[in-house]
Amino acid sequence: MFLTNHPATNHTQTIVQHIKNQESMLNIFKTKRKKITDDTLGTLTFKKSNRIDESYWNVDLKINSITELVEFYIYNNVDGINDKQKQLILLIESKYPELIGSLQSFLNEQIRKLDSDHSSISIEKDLDISFINIPQDPTELNKWEINYIEKKGFTSYGIEIENWNPIDLGVSA
Repeated sequence: MFLTNHPATNHTQTIVQHIKNQESMLNIFKTKRKKITDDTLGTLTFKKSNRIDESYWNVDLKINSITELVEFYIYNNVDGINDKQKQLILLIESKYPELIGSLQSFLNEQIRKLDSDHSSISIEKDLDISFINIPQDPTELNKWEINYIEKKGFTSYGIEIENWNPIDLGVSA
């Protein structure tokens, strides 16, 4: 027999209602993210920033040469991405297998400048792609950035690429 007027039942109902009220208050601050669907890239989600030039579209793509989904941050406004950005993503997808060797050599060369005792890093064995940044207006130099994170550790490596050559390395631990 269920007692609807029992004090314990009333207290439980009050707690449940309080939780529902708090959840609905939290939903006030949630913003619905704009999404668009591209025939080639799939579903892109817009992430707005309060800073100028830091809003971006996010898409997770399966790149054939990589066994994991790759997260792309495509910097642009709420109107969507442009054709240059889309073409750069497709070029990255096709050229990535060719780039791994030069990226790995550059990474190890730059790290040895900081720490000559550091052991060599294998991109395929030691790192996962964290994300790839696509600038708002890619030039003919095809400037972009790939970010790796250690599979066993916390260090991340950001490699800036221009004209398909690594030009700068950022390391954070």
